[in-house]
Amino acid sequence: MKKLPDASSDNGRNYFAGNRDQGEVLRGLRRQSRWAAFLLIFPWLFTLFYCQTIFYKEPFALLALLPGLATLVHIHWHLVHHLKSNHRQLEENNLFATLGAANWITLVRASFVVALAGFLPLSLMPHGLVSQNTLAWGGGTIYLVVSILDLFDGYVARRQRRETELGKQLDIVTDAAGLLVASLLAVALGRLPGIYLLVGLAYYPFIFGIWLRRRQALPLVDLQPRPYSRIIAGCQMGLVAMALLPIFKPVFTFLAAYLFMIPLLIGFLRDWLVVSCRIQTNADQQSGLDLWMRSLAGKPLPLVIRLVVFTGGIATLAAHGGFQTHLFWQLAHSLSCLLIVLGFMGRSAGLFLVLLLGSNLSPFGVNVLSMTLFAAAASLILTGTGTMSLWGPEEAILYRRSKKNANTACEGQ
Repeated sequence: MKKLPDASSDNGRNYFAGNRDQGEVLRGLRRQSRWAAFLLIFPWLFTLFYCQTIFYKEPFALLALLPGLATLVHIHWHLVHHLKSNHRQLEENNLFATLGAANWITLVRASFVVALAGFLPLSLMPHGLVSQNTLAWGGGTIYLVVSILDLFDGYVARRQRRETELGKQLDIVTDAAGLLVASLLAVALGRLPGIYLLVGLAYYPFIFGIWLRRRQALPLVDLQPRPYSRIIAGCQMGLVAMALLPIFKPVFTFLAAYLFMIPLLIGFLRDWLVVSCRIQTNADQQSGLDLWMRSLAGKPLPLVIRLVVFTGGIATLAAHGGFQTHLFWQLAHSLSCLLIVLGFMGRSAGLFLVLLLGSNLSPFGVNVLSMTLFAAAASLILTGTGTMSLWGPEEAILYRRSKKNANTACEGQ
């Protein structure tokens, strides 16, 4: 008897379509997609039920249900229309017969995104209903769960050898929808500036532009994965999650929003110029601008920022020394600055200093000194401490490179 391929660790239930009729497999996947529809629509229906008294008093609040509805329809549409991609890369004939654990984790994440959109009607109510009670913690907590689960779906897919094209598509769509919904909520609550919505929206015109060029048979190039784009995207998710939690001063979340959004929007512009064949790149898909920015971020810029942290740390000690500030805050602040200056786990130290200064409990106040230190620490989260650093274990993790090379030739030429 012919041995079935090892599709996954699901006790032999996830056979490939090569061993079964592909139409039968697709029918089974469509049945599972209906369960996924129930999973996605349930939090939206719960919001509708929970907020019915609000909608009765303020009918205009019904409009705030539209983002959640659009999110669940958008994600489910992608699921249904990409079921034929439930296979590994370059194995189109080997279709998995079940969605698999990793895809279900992604769908659970998507349902949490729909639940997050359910806070929008509350955020529009008078007198800051959400910010005045325990619901203020709900949005940030849910988005933190979405961000943490983002680490698990990929891990499970790799462990089960089920890194499918469908899974990649669902993951990207869920990440983009989650960032947009979370940004909308943070802006509605007044914790991020309105212009930050460009971050949540940037993905959609980019994808639409690619679709349009394909329809018009214009030249296109596949983007190679860029580790720095993952860092920028991770910073956005972390920022929005922190902004949604009522434990940080809005003035600092606004400052971080401007610092983090600029490189992301520039990155989307750069990627569009590459994908549309408007700029020349080398074999590693690096343009002259990429190489210049990489050299700037690798040497002079981080050193200048570390010098700013050194000067600001001393000034802070002089201004808040003695018995004016609790010893814990002085030690935590001084240690963070020292690690940054030495380049010892610089990104982690920068993150800790950002949380320290931005916290509502921070005794360092809102002034030019604290905001300058905050901006410097946030910048080092993006760039790292660069050259002359003692130890940077984060770099090996953040800059791991994909072993698979994308197509670098423009299609249609």
